[in-house]
Amino acid sequence: MNEDQAKFTDSAGVAWQGRTFSNNQFQSDKGEADPVLLQALLDFQAGISDQERVVSAFASARLLVPLVANLGDSGEGAKGLKTDKSAELSIVTVSAPDGQKALPIFTSVGAMAKWNDKARPVPNFGKTIATAALNEGNTRIVLDPTCETEFVIRRPAIDALAKGSAWVSPVKNPKVLEIVTEITKTESNVLKFELGSADPKSLLLGQELLLSLYLSPETSQAEVDAIESRLFTQLSANRGFVELVDSVAVQYL
Repeated sequence: MNEDQAKFTDSAGVAWQGRTFSNNQFQSDKGEADPVLLQALLDFQAGISDQERVVSAFASARLLVPLVANLGDSGEGAKGLKTDKSAELSIVTVSAPDGQKALPIFTSVGAMAKWNDKARPVPNFGKTIATAALNEGNTRIVLDPTCETEFVIRRPAIDALAKGSAWVSPVKNPKVLEIVTEITKTESNVLKFELGSADPKSLLLGQELLLSLYLSPETSQAEVDAIESRLFTQLSANRGFVELVDSVAVQYL
């Protein structure tokens, strides 16, 4: 290496000479949505697929993390004009409608531009993104916010993605069914129950799980209140239920 070549180094003093970007797995990425994930989202919205398929496709899909510029130090320049002294790019977190920390993620450059045309896309795979979200305390991943393909992934699904395991909706999960069965069987006024979703579109419009309790006709309001108190106390104390269910709403029939 000659003297002129040695001048061109990175911040660690390592020469740029001989280095290329050929090992970048995203070098041919055109910023389009992963076709498997996009189809899963469209089928889910059309009512011909389920949440599990979307979450499964998310795991291996190439997605885009938005970076936005944040102003650091600023000062006053000539003629009193404000000048930027420094700025840095940072990953965006937002507050979800339910107050939880959420990470906005996008399927394509076009979807990101609708949300913020100044954001810079950083590609990565769904499993890696879920792991990062979990480590940063984000309990929501909002996929394509403000777009027709918007879909929210809640904490239990994020945890499953990070672990590389299959996620099952609490509505279909046999472990959730077993836990609720054990808790409700001691309530003589509960004739039967059903598990459903209070957020069927996965848009944070309701609780993740809807527990419908069918009560005997003679059940008084005081008894209903007592049942609800005991139910929520036992559910919140059950570690398995808390791990598998993000939130629950109860209705009485």
